[in-house]
Amino acid sequence: MASYPELEGKRVLITGASSGIGAGMAKTLAEQGAQLVLHYCHNQVGIEKTLAKVSAIGAQAKVVWGDFRDYASLGNVFNQAWLSFNGLDALVNNAGIVTKSTALKDIEGTAFNETLAVNLQAPYRLSSLFAKACMDAKQPGVVINNSSIHGQQTCEWFSAYAASKAGLDAMMKVMAVEWGQYGIRVNNLAPGVVPVERTFDILNQPKMAQKWMKTLPLNRYGSVEEMGQATAFLLSDAAAWMTGSILTIDGGLIARGGYPQRDV
Repeated sequence: MASYPELEGKRVLITGASSGIGAGMAKTLAEQGAQLVLHYCHNQVGIEKTLAKVSAIGAQAKVVWGDFRDYASLGNVFNQAWLSFNGLDALVNNAGIVTKSTALKDIEGTAFNETLAVNLQAPYRLSSLFAKACMDAKQPGVVINNSSIHGQQTCEWFSAYAASKAGLDAMMKVMAVEWGQYGIRVNNLAPGVVPVERTFDILNQPKMAQKWMKTLPLNRYGSVEEMGQATAFLLSDAAAWMTGSILTIDGGLIARGGYPQRDV
């Protein structure tokens, strides 16, 4: 694993850190010496596990709770996070919900609206609050949004999810342009197929795995550890001239497209 000494002591808020990619990000950044504010909503058992893991590594960490469907509460969530270590150096907007529903099954837009609230409106609000706080403190900052390959190329059932991620990609570019003059960088991470707690068993069933491997040039799934390493890179000085970009890590899935496999 690459080491980034400049991350030692950096104060980072990670939303949705109770499981999956968020927990992987927390572990990696703890290993880099960052101070962590770990957000969760429903999974109290999960956030306690994440907290225990990063504490065992030696990281200083605090926990904040917030339901991102409640837009009005986001200011309080951010204020708690900012005060945890007397400021923040970075914001990782990882929290999100994966909605699988056809448009015809959600004609009233209930799932669509909830998905946009959590996946797009919450990152907008938190990023704006973070940027304003950094400007007031006359300090630089880094925002990373956990987007998805679905923001670039998608499939059936994902109208709400894909819309939220495509919106997140577009929003990131605008924020990067607006805030660059203040030393605030904004980039997106776009993971491909990464097994997490709720998907690990089904993705590793032989028939399912065989189906996916046909689409992945690197012939394997990604890992939450690799997403954590990518996050550390985006936070580090190695990415100091990188803003307004999408870092796609998908084992070649998008590059391959939907073409059938061909014999050599």
